Amino acid sequence: MKKSTRFLSVLLAVIMIMSLFAGFAVYAADVPSAEEQAAMNSHHALPGFEGINNARDLGGYYTADGTQQIKSGLLFRSANLHDATAADIARLQELGVSKVIDLRMAVERLTKSNKSVPGAEYIADSLLFLPNPFVITMDDFSATLKAIKSGVMETYMSNMYRQMIADPVAIHATKVFFQELIEADGAPVLWHCTSGKDRTGTEAMFLMTVLGCDPDVIFQEYLNTNYFMQAKAQEKYDTAYKYTHMKWIAEEFRTYELVKESWYQLEQNVLARYGGTEAYLHNVIGLSDADFQTLRDIYLEPAAAAVQPDALAPAA
Repeated sequence: MKKSTRFLSVLLAVIMIMSLFAGFAVYAADVPSAEEQAAMNSHHALPGFEGINNARDLGGYYTADGTQQIKSGLLFRSANLHDATAADIARLQELGVSKVIDLRMAVERLTKSNKSVPGAEYIADSLLFLPNPFVITMDDFSATLKAIKSGVMETYMSNMYRQMIADPVAIHATKVFFQELIEADGAPVLWHCTSGKDRTGTEAMFLMTVLGCDPDVIFQEYLNTNYFMQAKAQEKYDTAYKYTHMKWIAEEFRTYELVKESWYQLEQNVLARYGGTEAYLHNVIGLSDADFQTLRDIYLEPAAAAVQPDALAPAA
């Protein structure tokens, strides 16, 4: 009798364990790949804008464990608001944007000032003082030498990506960025630079890391800029070629409108010197474990309850 009871207990335990693993396998299979997550809802497009480029919502991305997603309608990234139309401003109000964080340099803000968004706090939070295409340090030498060989714009961009991590101005700006997100406490926030790709993308990379997204997903989100900026990049190429008749110069102009894996990887290499992105955020930016949890509490929700970005379409 005891042997039968023991056998049934063991059998029941095995069945429960197998069911648990089977359920986990089914659940994990339901989490889209990094590419699928980045492509969902037209690459997370934030629709309804006429004069604001590269506008998207981080909502819908899964955490690495697949149990949660970033809430939709709270975290917006874009290019600058200089050419925003009256309808664009009304759209931002409709979305409930409470803060506009401008990551551009002072000279950029002066020459192409943002259109104001009534009801939204404007925060000038420059990630760079002046980008320096000629800074070469010993630990960056090989990367910079490669950049010089491949083109002027490549050199400029490679150095800017290093600065966005190591420069004291950038470090201060990232501290402010996270402080503003915590203080927003769930009210929608928009951050941007000029084209909404490099500085804006760096802060998005940091934020998605804090929220627990998989590194491959974060990288694919970075590449989404190339989906939104294809037409503008081609326009820049055509204009440059029209006036110079030199393909390599035209390609330099086209490149500047896009993002590249090599720039992203250079940034990751710089972060590796600090022990990786999370270590950098803790030790350099000063985010505590409690800050990480606060941001996750504010901006994440159970995956089953996530609202897709399509729900943010403009009112008819």
